[in-house]
Amino acid sequence: MNEKPGYYAIIPADVRYDKQLPQGAKLLYSEITALTNKNGYCWASNDYFAKLYSVSNSTIQSWLKSLEDKSYINRVIKYKSGSKEVEQRFISLNPHPENCTTPPRKLGDPHPENWQENNTSINNTTTTLGEPELINFWEKNGFGFISPKNREDLMYWVDDFKKIGSTDEQAFQVVKQAMSNAIDNNVRRYSYVNAILKNWESLRLTSLEAVTAYEAQRTQRQKSKSTSRQASTDVYHNQGDVQDEDLPW
Repeated sequence: MNEKPGYYAIIPADVRYDKQLPQGAKLLYSEITALTNKNGYCWASNDYFAKLYSVSNSTIQSWLKSLEDKSYINRVIKYKSGSKEVEQRFISLNPHPENCTTPPRKLGDPHPENWQENNTSINNTTTTLGEPELINFWEKNGFGFISPKNREDLMYWVDDFKKIGSTDEQAFQVVKQAMSNAIDNNVRRYSYVNAILKNWESLRLTSLEAVTAYEAQRTQRQKSKSTSRQASTDVYHNQGDVQDEDLPW
């Protein structure tokens, strides 16, 4: 259920040589194929695509519309109850000779009522579709625009924690908590998050509760060590023949 870009993208011949499609729409189509997960759809937001290709959201909307008008993709949008605000948006690929894994939209499936969509990642409250929540958290908390490599690495971490016993929800919570710890320490780098996750994985901390308990114990040990060090310093300073330069720290 995780959306993550593959190393390869596909542009079928009919899309590649369609003279009525903007060149950018062809590139966007290839990105959608790279993001399309095993269920045949992706849920990346317009904002994600716009930042990826350094264009405006309206340009992305135009490219998506051109692809849908030519029946290369389908978009299914779920609006929040009683409003026009987008809650979920899924993009699926129509079958092509070089890409026949995704069925077209079924009769009766909802069709988008307009092209105005929110600028955040979609499904950020859905447990089984937790990747957009992680990406949204990353980009809104000072880490910057996430690279495809870091995005994929975070999802590998989700998979790794699931392998040692986490549920889907627990794995996403643990990875998100690692980012929170990095924020608390004002070190907003993937390498720092990665080091935290390596430590937690080695200790087989498979839930947010286990991580929280471990971090509380670690903080208490550090405080105890600091208190002990301060007491030793006081002892040295109370000895008249010991100077500051004689201290081992």
